[in-house]
Amino acid sequence: MKKIIHVHSDRKFISDSEKFNGEFFINELLILETKNSFNEAYHNKALFFEPNPVNLNNILAIVNSADILVLYNLDFFKSQIVNCVDKKVKIIWRFFGTELYSRKLHLYLSTKSKSYFIPRLFKDQVKRILPFLFQNEISFYRAIKRSDAFVSVFKDEYKYLIKHWNHLPIFIRLSQDGLRLYSKEINFELEYPKSNTVVIGNSRSQYNNHLDILESIETCDLDQKINIKLLFNYGPNNKYTQKVREKADCIANVTLIDSFITSNEFIDFYGPVAAFVNNSFRQMALGNIFMALHRGVKVYLNKKNPTYPWLKNEGLYIYEIKDLKNDLETGHIHLTKSEIEHNLKCLKKLKEDYTKTDFQLQVLELLNN
Repeated sequence: MKKIIHVHSDRKFISDSEKFNGEFFINELLILETKNSFNEAYHNKALFFEPNPVNLNNILAIVNSADILVLYNLDFFKSQIVNCVDKKVKIIWRFFGTELYSRKLHLYLSTKSKSYFIPRLFKDQVKRILPFLFQNEISFYRAIKRSDAFVSVFKDEYKYLIKHWNHLPIFIRLSQDGLRLYSKEINFELEYPKSNTVVIGNSRSQYNNHLDILESIETCDLDQKINIKLLFNYGPNNKYTQKVREKADCIANVTLIDSFITSNEFIDFYGPVAAFVNNSFRQMALGNIFMALHRGVKVYLNKKNPTYPWLKNEGLYIYEIKDLKNDLETGHIHLTKSEIEHNLKCLKKLKEDYTKTDFQLQVLELLNN
């Protein structure tokens, strides 16, 4: 069996490592943070290090024993690990999104959102023109060249990304098979018909382009039976998020959810929800999208988001942001029972057509090459 070491820095995604569980690999966890009450479940299952240069040599001594090193979100410190690790170790970059999308932020913000990030956008432009002046950029792009594979959920996104970053490593598709979060489907006896609740966004992230949706709600003749919940419970606070809060406070039907939702609570969060709206121009919130679809929720996505054509091509009922205003006014925010059943069949096919074993065999092939 081949040894894989998984390097994480966000506990929400540690379960991603389970994709490698099986007969082919021995899996070990390395978590880049100190032990605390939030990661207590992993205290006896993982090694913990603070992500600072003092610990780099100790981390390298461990990861150099692996056949494969999987890094979840290729940030600056993980880039340093990749650039120093033994050449015999295969590197898999489990792509999260922010590593690349944040480097061309101007492409993924609406005009309204951009107005709150002018200094950041200017700095990003300088980085794109003169990347050699920034150590983190040098380290990051070196790490990409050192990486052997790029793992993400669907190839359409990879095809899009490689047009903007043409030096990406080979693509390996991540299986949707066996994810605990997606295992609970709608209970029609308890959860149908749905309530009149619409959920907007997945976090405080500016990529949600909340202001455009809130303005659409503010200017439409909203069916008063509809309740809007704005998921706003993690991410940085800044001038943009302050403006979103102010705008939401002015709309009677909108409630901000700013308390953290545990993974167990998240599994049931979408049970009573009618619709989920994500106005991102980039791939994000796949956990929310898949959970919503499994619970019979009507999903609205921006057509610029590569997730939209992917899911449409897989046969699912997915709706455009441009349809939202009319649906809010007419109350057409629910899927029919037959539409829900159709989406569930498509999701099942998506998992069965490419299983966890299929994914692991691709990883093994990487080693053989």
